[in-house]
Amino acid sequence: MSSTVSPLLRTDLDGVFRPQSVAIYGISDRTSQRIAENMKVPGVPFYGINPTKPEACGVRCYPSMAECPAVPEMVVMGIGHGRIEAAVEDVLSVPGVRAIITPGLGNEAGVHGPDISDRIRDRVLEAGVAMIGPNCMGVATPGAPSPWIGSLHRTFIPGPVATLAHSGSIGEILVSLGPRIGFRTVISAGNETVTDVADMIGYFAEDDQTRVVGLFLETIRRPVAFEAALQRLAEAGKVAIVLKVGTSDMGRQAALTHTGALVGDDRSFSAMLRYYNAIRVDDFGTWLEHLEVFSRATPPRGRRIGALTNSGGEGEYFADKAEQAGIPLQPFSPELRARIVAEFPNFRDAVHVGNPVDCWAIDDDRVVFPRVFQLMAESGEFDVLVSDIDHSQWLHGGERTLARNIADDLLAATRGTDLFPAVITVTTADPPIEDLEWAREHDIPLLKGSLPGLRALAARLAHRPRAPLDRRVDPAPPLAGSGALPELDSARIAAGYGVPYVRAERCVDAGEAVAAAERIGYPVVVKVDNVAHKARVGGVALGLADAAGVRDAAERMGGRVIVAEQVSGGVEVLVGMVRDEDYGATVVVGIGGALAEALDLVTASLAPLDRAGASELVTSLPALERLLGGEIPSGLVDAIVAVSRMAAEHPEISEIDINPLLVSPQRAVALDCLITLGNSEESAA
Repeated sequence: MSSTVSPLLRTDLDGVFRPQSVAIYGISDRTSQRIAENMKVPGVPFYGINPTKPEACGVRCYPSMAECPAVPEMVVMGIGHGRIEAAVEDVLSVPGVRAIITPGLGNEAGVHGPDISDRIRDRVLEAGVAMIGPNCMGVATPGAPSPWIGSLHRTFIPGPVATLAHSGSIGEILVSLGPRIGFRTVISAGNETVTDVADMIGYFAEDDQTRVVGLFLETIRRPVAFEAALQRLAEAGKVAIVLKVGTSDMGRQAALTHTGALVGDDRSFSAMLRYYNAIRVDDFGTWLEHLEVFSRATPPRGRRIGALTNSGGEGEYFADKAEQAGIPLQPFSPELRARIVAEFPNFRDAVHVGNPVDCWAIDDDRVVFPRVFQLMAESGEFDVLVSDIDHSQWLHGGERTLARNIADDLLAATRGTDLFPAVITVTTADPPIEDLEWAREHDIPLLKGSLPGLRALAARLAHRPRAPLDRRVDPAPPLAGSGALPELDSARIAAGYGVPYVRAERCVDAGEAVAAAERIGYPVVVKVDNVAHKARVGGVALGLADAAGVRDAAERMGGRVIVAEQVSGGVEVLVGMVRDEDYGATVVVGIGGALAEALDLVTASLAPLDRAGASELVTSLPALERLLGGEIPSGLVDAIVAVSRMAAEHPEISEIDINPLLVSPQRAVALDCLITLGNSEESAA
């Protein structure tokens, strides 16, 4: 092995995605017909390497790489595990090969497969050549040579979405979706022994043909490199849509069995994605709808949605699902309703003009649908107009014509404006191919299924590309001590970063506790000193209003206690930090108090955070936002930023737990605080 240190991201991947010449090593008429067909592109030289045949799959063959008239940039290994090592040596013996695709070395290689794979990995890494696989379907790129071992149809069309899947069968689904989503490429990454998902994300960050990166992941093999790649993607103003499997116990076991991969902490993984503007989804259908809506070039200008339907029931269902997706619909203004009723009296009165507005049987459909869309567009009340009409390939006759006509009405109403048009079809059946082609031609997302479509639309409405903060922070002088620090010591450190703490005193006996209570003023709280999770061990007494109560509580707790002012009025919030071994300091915010762990209603992001990032973190947890009354108090934002800065500047801190932070519109004050110090070198790793 070479002693040269490899770069964190190996992004010289034009040989994979833009090869100027290609070859199949071991090409044969029996095993290579489909992949050879996929790799034939006019103007791109294609060679076969096979010492026993002069021609295969319509491609001229040469006995070895040295005898090939030119060096192919990409070589596909179409050879069994028994001879693949010698074949790889032959490939690497000629300078100029930039990429190797290795579909094999999966289960068919038996017990010898892993050792063979390891030796090939070492050799390819030493040569500095990219390699996709082993154990993969390959790479499918519309309009370019595609080393893909499955079938590719003409409906696999180009576009701005680059997708990477650890599952070959997921890759097969993607190339067979039809002409709805346009793909930059589809990669079946396989076992990633050389080139992995981090390298490819880094490549797509710089690729001018890519706008969206879709990731179907079973594992992250190099967390540091993966984070660096997502940072590049965010800095380029691009978005990753991520579906990660292996979050359940059985899923983790399947991931381990399938790829030999270890699955990391899921919450920290989500925190890392949020930090770099990536969007995580938990359902395959929803993932596809995200890819569709984010692939459209023109973003929405705002969140106000107006919808039109041809069914009262479907309209009510749409409104319910919109609220469930976090984008509740607002009523039309009285002025707009009045204008609609004035032109179409069959609505009877303004009460019957809802959102969505049901135009069925109000007038001739070629009159009412286009005119109501036009009135909505002219009103200035909306940023997004939606046609909530079913588009199914199984519709025919008048129903089929109606759906397409209303889509054309939507297009006409929004053409020449900055309104964002979208079609959301109730069914998840495929729309007619003509409708898919129409949607792509006019840059209009055609979304399948009301809830998956609305969730994808909600994500597009909420997405605001921003450059992530630099996580490299100069460390502060290390804190003294180890393990869990006493509460008042923890609170003093937090207060130094701007997190207020209640008035409190440490007392060595019951007499001091009574004196402290008199100074602080009743009512007070008495709690045992230097014990984490005090409430679990009966170490907290609340609302003590006199000296007798304080004395009794202090004596029961052994004398050494903390006496603190009793503060009320506000929402109890948890603000904390855990240091993940892969992604470092992870800030956690959620519903706090005694039931914080039982409720487990938290959200997370990496540190450090600025005020915008802290606010976005709170809004990502709707339950907490509702408790706060829809407004995020400045004191809460300050506390989150302070905790994130404390974590970033002190790698020796392994955990921070402020629970609860009592938050009101006027202030945020910590009622309890615990800081735990770990090994500084381990924490910084």
